[in-house]
Amino acid sequence: MPDYDPTVRTRTLARIVGPYLLIVALALYLRLATLATFFTSFMQDEGLVFVAGAFTLMIGLTVLVAHHHWSSISAGVISLIGILATVKGAALIIAPQFGSQLTADIVETQTIMLGAIAFEAIMGLWLTFVGWRPRS
Repeated sequence: MPDYDPTVRTRTLARIVGPYLLIVALALYLRLATLATFFTSFMQDEGLVFVAGAFTLMIGLTVLVAHHHWSSISAGVISLIGILATVKGAALIIAPQFGSQLTADIVETQTIMLGAIAFEAIMGLWLTFVGWRPRS
């Protein structure tokens, strides 16, 4: 069995997470006018919230198991994303009303939403660069 190489693992996950963040940021920006309605109706469907929470929890746990080191800034960001996804997924399953209120508060404040989209896009660009740049 090959040895675990944390740098390769970070690059691999950056190649996945970076473009994902970019695509989601673009989609959120393009749908900015309808997000409040979209997320409000989404959070009212308990079954949909549970399934979304279950998938989010599984993805977060997968990232945590696959990537559990903080040896660089990009490695720390990947690990932090795994932690945040795990917490978010568990919260959506256990306390969906908390997620519903938090989502409404964020989506209804356009400045916060634009800031979150910009932050997500910047992280996506950076992780995409880290994952796909040629190795030196």
